[in-house]
Amino acid sequence: MKKNTSFIIVLAAIGLILILFGNSMFYKLKPGERAIIFRQFTTGLDKENLFIPGFHVIAPWNDLIIYDVREKQREETMDVLDKNGLSLNLDVSVRFNPIYANIGHLHEKFGENYVNVLVIPEVRSSVRQVAGRYTAEEIYSTKRDEVEKAIISETGVILKENYI
Repeated sequence: MKKNTSFIIVLAAIGLILILFGNSMFYKLKPGERAIIFRQFTTGLDKENLFIPGFHVIAPWNDLIIYDVREKQREETMDVLDKNGLSLNLDVSVRFNPIYANIGHLHEKFGENYVNVLVIPEVRSSVRQVAGRYTAEEIYSTKRDEVEKAIISETGVILKENYI
């Protein structure tokens, strides 16, 4: 009888721990998601080990930081100056996604808000620089493809350096 009571107490304790810490211990990553772990009492941010889609169990005092790595699209309307100083209104669409293997480095450098901290400012900067090299006519008609390619290549270099 005493053995059964001890067993029931142990099961109850385990059940209580699972109820209290279950939300911070069990994670399910969906397709298109990757995660990194922050071990606050030991090694800190683990930039090298990436969690892939599936079920994961972590210690309740650690943090799992989940990133959506699917391709995203943002549209921006910008006022820029052309080569002659004429103000132009441009609509810019940008498609991007983080480089899976480098999510830890991206998180350390820019955080979870990398879209607003890195991507959008860099796109805006590149668009302004490129638009300043062409006239309004060239941007809207004769050299539209050239302008587009210049924006893509200049933005791409900076974003690739920063894990996008």
